[in-house]
Amino acid sequence: MKYNIKQISILIIILVVIGSLISYILQSKNNTPVPEKGNIVATNELAEVIAIKPIEMCYDLSDKTSRGFYDKALIKMQITGDKVIGEFKDIPSEKDSKVGKFEGTVGLLNKETMSRRANLLWDSEGEGMSAKEELIIDFGDGSAVVGYGEMVDNGNNVYVYKDKTKLIFSKNMSQIDCGTLDEKVSVEKYIKDNITTIAKEKAVLGGSWYVISVFVNPSKNTADVIFEDGHIQNKAQIIYTYTKEDGVIKIDKVTKII
Repeated sequence: MKYNIKQISILIIILVVIGSLISYILQSKNNTPVPEKGNIVATNELAEVIAIKPIEMCYDLSDKTSRGFYDKALIKMQITGDKVIGEFKDIPSEKDSKVGKFEGTVGLLNKETMSRRANLLWDSEGEGMSAKEELIIDFGDGSAVVGYGEMVDNGNNVYVYKDKTKLIFSKNMSQIDCGTLDEKVSVEKYIKDNITTIAKEKAVLGGSWYVISVFVNPSKNTADVIFEDGHIQNKAQIIYTYTKEDGVIKIDKVTKII
C-alpha cells in the first residue's frame, strides 16, 4: 500500500502526540511531591510515608545572683511539623526546683515578634511532688521565654493558667547548641556526684562535701563550684576535659578560690 505525502504527515503527527502523552504519564508517576509543611510525604500512587527529621532547639539561662549563686533554667525541644516534645527545668538557686517532660503543639510564626508559641502539657516534678501543668513557651531564633501565672485545677487534676492575658514571662533564655547544653548538664552532674573525691581538702567534723552552686563554661572547659560540708564553705575552679563522642569527663585541675 502506498501513502501520499499528506497521509505520511498526518501519521507522523499522530505518533508525536502519542509519544508526548506516554512521556507525560511516565514522568507524572515518577515524580515525588515535596511537602511545604508537616512531617510526611505521600506519593501519588503508593501510600508511602517518609519521616522528616525533627528540628532540635535548646535554650539556657544561668543568671548569677548577688550571693554568687546561679538561677538556672533550660529548655530542650524536638519539633516535628506542629507537634513538639521536650523538657523544661526551672532551677532557681534558693527556691524549689521544678523539672519534667512536656508535649504539645506549636503555632505559626508571629511576624511582629518573630517568635512561635508552644502550648504544652508539662509533667512537672519538684520537692517530691508531681503534677500535670499547662505551660506556654514563646521561642524563636536566639531566645525563649516561659509564661508564669496563677494556676487552677481544671477539674481533671491538670493545673491550667487562670488568666492567660495576665502571664508574666521569664527572663530571656539564650539559644544554645543542644550538644553544648548536654555537656553543661553532664559536667554539672558529674561534679555534684563526685565532689567528695574532686575536693582537695577533707571535710571536717565527720561531714561530707556537697555542691550548692556550679557554673559550667563549655567554651573554656571550666566549672566554678561552691561546696560545703555543713561547717565550712569552699570555692574552686575546675578545668575539665569532655569527650562528646562518649560523654567521658576527666578532671584536669582544681584550683581553690579564696
